Amino acid sequence: MRSSDQFLSVGMASDCRYAEELYDLVPLHVFQWIYIITSTASIFLVIYTARHYLHRTIFENVTKELIIALYVLITIYSVCLIFAQGSQLVYRYIAPTKCDAQSPKIWCIFRFILTVITWSFVILHLGITFQHFLSSFLFGIRIQTIVSRITIVFSFLYSLIFGVLAYYSDSLEGRTAYCSGFTTHSEGILMFNLYLILVLDVLNTLFSILLWKYNSQKFVTDRESYDLGRSFHRRQNLYAMEQFLPVSALHSIFYVILFCEFYYHDYHTKMVITVTVYFSQALKSNMSPGWYLFTSVAANVVPHYCLLCPLIFLVLIRRGRFKRVSHVQTMVNPERKPNEMYFNALHQQWQ
Repeated sequence: MRSSDQFLSVGMASDCRYAEELYDLVPLHVFQWIYIITSTASIFLVIYTARHYLHRTIFENVTKELIIALYVLITIYSVCLIFAQGSQLVYRYIAPTKCDAQSPKIWCIFRFILTVITWSFVILHLGITFQHFLSSFLFGIRIQTIVSRITIVFSFLYSLIFGVLAYYSDSLEGRTAYCSGFTTHSEGILMFNLYLILVLDVLNTLFSILLWKYNSQKFVTDRESYDLGRSFHRRQNLYAMEQFLPVSALHSIFYVILFCEFYYHDYHTKMVITVTVYFSQALKSNMSPGWYLFTSVAANVVPHYCLLCPLIFLVLIRRGRFKRVSHVQTMVNPERKPNEMYFNALHQQWQ
């Protein structure tokens, strides 16, 4: 009995030291505020783009459904990040002492959601690429719609199922100085998914590039056959892929960085072993627990993806719309000769 009491007192003392270190770690609090501001901007940007610009594109309805699902995921991630980081800051500001700057573990639910929902982004990107594949090989709209909706449902169910499997053994009782997405019980299943999703994400980007090249070549071939319907279809595919390729590439780059970052549960649990295991252990041995946690928080690039993804869509959609307006203005310019207008319009149609 005495040994268990001593172990409990040592654990509480170490928890208190960890809470005190995080309380005084100003750079950590700065990054928490940066993520809150970034997430808020992401939500407003998603709403603005979806409301004012998404319906103005020449995307097919099936593609718009996938974009809306991607926007929903970005919104969920941003909201959960605001609650996860905001709760830590609130309990720090209202704590009577540094040791009391610990939030109830029930708030860790939002951190758990942040961890598992990152897989849904990859599944949706896979669904978008597969829809482009079906469209490139002239499958019907009905088949594309069925596949895209199955992808949307599966992206949410996948995160839900693996989230339950990963965290059902974790207790939400007590308090913690900082919530971690990786726990003792969830480490194995989460690392398996990280390896799987990383490979799928990189392959998806490479396949998207190959698919874009294939459509570019087929567009030239179809143009020579003077099939206006198929030529327009290829042009529409290329337009859609040009909007998605930067986002897919950005997500792959960010996911590789996320995979290689240094996950740290808290100061007394084992670190998850990643591909950077040697560097991580060397860094860990030269840093205090609080500063090591700060490197993990600062390496989280998903909030930046959630901001840049709708921003890239907005810029590319506006640029494409400006090009189409310019083409229309060129065609209706009254100062140009009719023959010149006719042949220029025909030339632009077959470009």
